Amino acid sequence: MKLLGLRVCEHDSNFSYFDGEQLHYLKTERKYKIKHHSVVETKVYAAKECQQALNNWENIIEDQWDIKSKDLDEIAIVFDPWPYNLNTRNEEFFPAIKNYSDFPADCKVSRVNHHYAHYLSCWPDINMKKNPLGIVIDGFGDFGNAWSVFKNNKLVERGSVSSHGSLGQGMHNASRYFDFSCHDLDRPGILMALQSYGKIHKEFYKFIQQFDMYSINKLFNPIFWSGEIRDSKDWIHTIHHHVSDILLNFFTKYSSSPSDQICYAGGVALNVVWNAGLKKKFKNLYTPPHTNDEGLSLGAIEYLRRKHNLRKFILPNYPFCQSDEAPPKGPSAGTISKVAELLNEQKIIGWYQGNGELGPRALGNRSILADPRDRNMRDKVNEIKRRQFYRPFGCSTINPSFIESPYMLLAEPLRNNKYPAVSHVDQTCRHHTPNNNPLLKELLRNFKNQSGCDTLLNTSLNINGKPLASGLDDALELFKGCSMDALVYGDDLYLKND
Repeated sequence: MKLLGLRVCEHDSNFSYFDGEQLHYLKTERKYKIKHHSVVETKVYAAKECQQALNNWENIIEDQWDIKSKDLDEIAIVFDPWPYNLNTRNEEFFPAIKNYSDFPADCKVSRVNHHYAHYLSCWPDINMKKNPLGIVIDGFGDFGNAWSVFKNNKLVERGSVSSHGSLGQGMHNASRYFDFSCHDLDRPGILMALQSYGKIHKEFYKFIQQFDMYSINKLFNPIFWSGEIRDSKDWIHTIHHHVSDILLNFFTKYSSSPSDQICYAGGVALNVVWNAGLKKKFKNLYTPPHTNDEGLSLGAIEYLRRKHNLRKFILPNYPFCQSDEAPPKGPSAGTISKVAELLNEQKIIGWYQGNGELGPRALGNRSILADPRDRNMRDKVNEIKRRQFYRPFGCSTINPSFIESPYMLLAEPLRNNKYPAVSHVDQTCRHHTPNNNPLLKELLRNFKNQSGCDTLLNTSLNINGKPLASGLDDALELFKGCSMDALVYGDDLYLKND
């Protein structure tokens, strides 16, 4: 049986293809080297343009896997019909619209609920047979839904953007008061960094206690702020702080015990500050690395697996399973030792190994690495990355005092200032514990042996506005065009003076 999970529209298009034996995953931004790439553009199409625009996805699967839709048994899509002048009937559906005829394909098509696909996408990380509590929060899903809650594999409540507001949209809209030069979809993440430079405004904080998950639209309304809103970091910091309490109360409402297993997904789950507060109370909170829309095809393929009663899929080398270019071999012990030596000499290293990681965080296969002890290293790497000065860097660490964080989705207070290059203004760091990456872990061990430091600055192997490198040519282009000192591609070490 051949099955395809598909997310094509608006942004972050991704495909999950089961060929009858193995599951494959493709995020198209890695293939086409366009950040947040969409198979079809975000615009309202005239009727005559719809068919041609939507057929682009079929060209991709033919090029990538030498298949056409007629070769498939079924497709499950997570799809927004409104930009393409398609029928928007029955938009409150759950869990899926079967025999969805509006999508052009020469096989059976089911359209899966957007938030349900987010929930199902947690399957590589948690036993979904136990029907864990599912909470999905994003900008919006199908028909303007801002959040959904799933219990016992059933939808029990959903929030409306128009009636309740949206955390994702609230952060996005608030970011427009600040001067950001970035992709529109990256605004909430940058605002998360900037808000740390503000402080709590006590009177405003007291006032906004009245707002909860059901009145997010009012929480972000600048009319309630007494001062000048533009560039007011205190305004967004106070709101951001209150949202942590809102989320804790919301999760507590649906969780019977802090020990409950919870699948938490959606774009809002990329917020490492809010995640840290939730994880502190809910120890069994699971958020996948692909929590944003790039995980939707994995949820769609899981829907089909359940529908056809197949054995659980295995995603080889998860989470390092992008369908991109992998080096022919990994680094030798000698190469790893040499790289650790260069890092100890304050060199900045591009590190390209295996297949790329799922999600937007660098987990050690597509990384720029540096010594976090150098106070000036943040500025040096920011120059390479071409990012705003106030954006912090994450780290990878084998320091046992850090809690487990396999996907760099948590912020943790730094107990001292041993790592100034990765310490944010609020004395926290978004960290990665590389138990899922033996090569990076071995590099960290070597670095510690040579330097006494158990932690490395780790940021993604790209520059601002570009996707992560997905091949040697990408990595070399970045290396040659910036002040990076060395690039490691598998076992090949490129130095700037070579």
